[in-house]
Amino acid sequence: YFSCPLTSFPRAGIITSDMNIYVVLPLIATIAYIPLLVTTASNRPWQRRHTLFMLFLIPAMLWSLTDVFFRGNFFPQYEHLLFKVILIVYSVMGVQLHLFLSSFYAQGHRRWLPFAYISLAVSIAAIISGYVTAGVVIDGDKIHGSYRIGVLVLLLPLMILAARNFYLFGKMLRILVNPVLRNQIASLMLGLSVLTFFTLTVFLPWGKDLPISHFGNLINASILSYAAIRHQLLDIRLVLRRGLVWLTLGTIGATAYGLLLVLLNNVLNFKLDLAGTLIAIAAATGVAIFIYRLRDYLFRTMGKAFQGKSYDYRQQLADFADKIHGVFSLTEQGDELLVLIARSVGCRRAALLFPEADTEVFTARFTEPGDPDNPLSTLKLTGDNPVVEFLRREQKLLMRETLSILPEFRSLWEQEKKEITAHEIELIVPLISREKLIGILVLDRKRRGRYSLEDLRLLENIVGQVAVSIEKEYLRERLREREEELSVINRSSTIITSSLDIQEIYDSFIHELKKVVDVSWASIALVKGDNLHVLALFSEIGPVWKVGERLPLRGTATEWVTNKQEIVVEPDLAQESRFVNGKQLLNQGIHSFVSLPLLAKGEAIGSLTVASCQPNAYSPRHITLLEQLTSQIAMPVENSQLYAEVEEKAHNDELTGLLNRRSLDELIASEVSRHSRYGGVLSIIILDLDSFKLFNDSYGHLAGDKLLHQIGSIMKKSIRGSDQAFRYGGDEFAILLPNTSIDAAIQVSERVRKKIAADIESGHIPVTASLGLAGWPADGISATEVIAAADSALYLAKRNGGNRSQCASGTLLSPTETTETPSPTETRNGETLSTIYALAITVDARDHYTRHHSKKAGDYATALAEALNLAPSEVTKLETCALLHDIGKISISDQILNKPGKLTPAEWAAIKTHPQVGVNIASHAPQLAPCLAGILHHHEKYDGTGYPGGLKGEDIPLEARILAIADAFAAMTTIRSYSQALSAAEAREELKRGAGTQFDPHLIKVFLSITGAATPPVTEKVRR
Repeated sequence: YFSCPLTSFPRAGIITSDMNIYVVLPLIATIAYIPLLVTTASNRPWQRRHTLFMLFLIPAMLWSLTDVFFRGNFFPQYEHLLFKVILIVYSVMGVQLHLFLSSFYAQGHRRWLPFAYISLAVSIAAIISGYVTAGVVIDGDKIHGSYRIGVLVLLLPLMILAARNFYLFGKMLRILVNPVLRNQIASLMLGLSVLTFFTLTVFLPWGKDLPISHFGNLINASILSYAAIRHQLLDIRLVLRRGLVWLTLGTIGATAYGLLLVLLNNVLNFKLDLAGTLIAIAAATGVAIFIYRLRDYLFRTMGKAFQGKSYDYRQQLADFADKIHGVFSLTEQGDELLVLIARSVGCRRAALLFPEADTEVFTARFTEPGDPDNPLSTLKLTGDNPVVEFLRREQKLLMRETLSILPEFRSLWEQEKKEITAHEIELIVPLISREKLIGILVLDRKRRGRYSLEDLRLLENIVGQVAVSIEKEYLRERLREREEELSVINRSSTIITSSLDIQEIYDSFIHELKKVVDVSWASIALVKGDNLHVLALFSEIGPVWKVGERLPLRGTATEWVTNKQEIVVEPDLAQESRFVNGKQLLNQGIHSFVSLPLLAKGEAIGSLTVASCQPNAYSPRHITLLEQLTSQIAMPVENSQLYAEVEEKAHNDELTGLLNRRSLDELIASEVSRHSRYGGVLSIIILDLDSFKLFNDSYGHLAGDKLLHQIGSIMKKSIRGSDQAFRYGGDEFAILLPNTSIDAAIQVSERVRKKIAADIESGHIPVTASLGLAGWPADGISATEVIAAADSALYLAKRNGGNRSQCASGTLLSPTETTETPSPTETRNGETLSTIYALAITVDARDHYTRHHSKKAGDYATALAEALNLAPSEVTKLETCALLHDIGKISISDQILNKPGKLTPAEWAAIKTHPQVGVNIASHAPQLAPCLAGILHHHEKYDGTGYPGGLKGEDIPLEARILAIADAFAAMTTIRSYSQALSAAEAREELKRGAGTQFDPHLIKVFLSITGAATPPVTEKVRR
């Protein structure tokens, strides 16, 4: 940190060659600081740290330079003065070094600056007053300075500052993470250590004779230079060319000036002392600086006088051309270059053209001014254009006048000539890099005057300087665009193949496409005969079409691209539209679109259309990308269609267009699950055509198929959009009604029934429909139970004459009856009734041998009641009694019901309880009140020996007497666990033997008369 030149030299007159050796080391140290000084001075913009560094470099260099004069004994009469100057300069250097180092601290650690300045002032005062130096001592052939005790005034403050810097830098190194800053601090600490060490050698015996301290100054200069270059100290950008030039000029100037002084001294005997020499050096330096500054001022003044406002732009353009290699963006390069060129030469408009991807079409990439109304923004020059061929071949600029002079431009098409004339193009300048045409600069006429030779030379020089950098960034951008395009193609192909439902993933597909192409609207449309089927849509402009919509194919772009198997581009619909859908797109704000054929196995299956709200939105690069993408997605689109067709066939009935039985099973299970989670009720209607078999036999199957198709159309028109219609099988249909109560379902059922009766034309054979209704959860908990309940209701509707609706709860609607909305009480009763019927079915299901026993007994009872000419209401009541007569058996165990042997008295007692249990169950539904007597007394015997009441003769209710006969006949003709089935004849004989004892003899006679030689007709429906 501290060093003093204390070595002795021989005095004037006895100078030896050894003395000159001692001068070399301080001189080298002085020269070592010159590159740092010049580089820091030329760096812009300056910051506070630059200033502090400069204020350290100057005294560090002057310290060694002053020692050169002291050791060289050039001015022996000023030896003591030079000795004091060395100490003063060294003190200033030490304090300035501390100030520079303090710029790396945090703000709070700079409070020692007043101490540094005060100690410097005290040191300078002590040196000038002679309190530090005692004089210059001559010891033989050597010379050195001698000190007083006051040297401590100089040393102590500097050592304190050095110690503080070591302490703070040490703390910083322990916590610093930034590697650049760590290296900078380490370099500064090393330089500080070197200066401190070599300064202290002055107090050693051999340190008084040798310039050891300046060796430390030389090492410090080297360390600082390395830190500036390697570790970005001060963020200095070393301009080596400038530094070398200024160093060379300085050396030449100093040498010439020294020779001039020697010449004046020796030839002209012009005596110079120390003061005169210093004054001459200062005057020469001042004159040099003045001339240098005057030179810049004169150049600037003359340039502004001749070039006006464009002078500053030309200077900025020259600076930009020098630094363009540091601009790593084609957009930044093109925009700034074009603005500066236009303002430098004073043209109204300018454009930079670059070749489109994979083509030789040069299109305007940058324009000045950059607004879309600039006519040059639409300029295009093809690769075979004579202008482009001239630029590529001659590699020199082209003026408009040349186009009309050179014969090679006579081949220009009239349209190309008009385009150049319309744009008022005056200059066309090629951008040549590596002997290739990489771009074209186009300028229109100047605002004032004509282009001068100076303008042409400026343009040639500038484009020659920037062409390589622009080509590098252009190729880099093309590579980046290509990588992005390939990435988009890969991701888009992955998305489009990730699902067979194209619309489901279409938005994600377009989102990827929008990264490289402007998309405001897009569609995938397939050709289906003479129609256009919209498979997928993306829109930011509102609806134009809908997914699934079918449009006429004729006159559309899709028709053109599928017939020609070529791409069609509409650059501006506002100017021209060749297709019928162009006007519709324009009304929605679309101005340009491109439509590409989807080719699968060599055949066009449809089109991909991409549209934008901007005119001329799709360049050849975009079209090439879309073409590659279309080739990737054509096959997945076709596969999705094939899958959709197979899926549709699997779930739809081809004849009627309705969903099929499989779809019903899937949807009703799904709806039951959904309603179970979120609440609500649902209903189902099962429909069967009356007299359809007769119609089919009379008119043939083709007419029958046509009739079924009509039924499907009527059903689709009669239900809501949320409802679903199904072909259940043969001439049976079903309707699923989500979130629909049974009363609302009745209204739908009646609407469908009346529509079929009114609209179906079936000749002389009337075709009507019977409908069974059931609701969830009232008529069943599972989907199967609900369907079974509706099926049972349908059976009742057909048994009651058909052409009517029947609820599973028992409500029967005749064609003439109207429906009313049931009250909450009625609804609850209906739910109870559904439960009772479910119990009756459960009882039948418990015995494998007697399954459907209640239905068979009901058939026989109904046949007997009709033979007795009972009223329809009585017949219905009797049928209900038959269905529920054994419901009380729900309380009897399976072991008793299915016991193959004889029952014990206790078991018989249990069996005899079932009529009363059945009444107890049925009594919970008010609608079943008329049926209670039949249920309770169906095991009474005509002779009074039956149970549970022991009634006799006609005291037994009529429905119970009828039911007793039907129940017995059904039981005897069915295999039971405890007996074999009898034939019909055997069963009739058993009935005859029981007449008058077990059965009503009159009813037996009627029953036997209607059966004849065969069993009574069974009206149970046989499923197709």
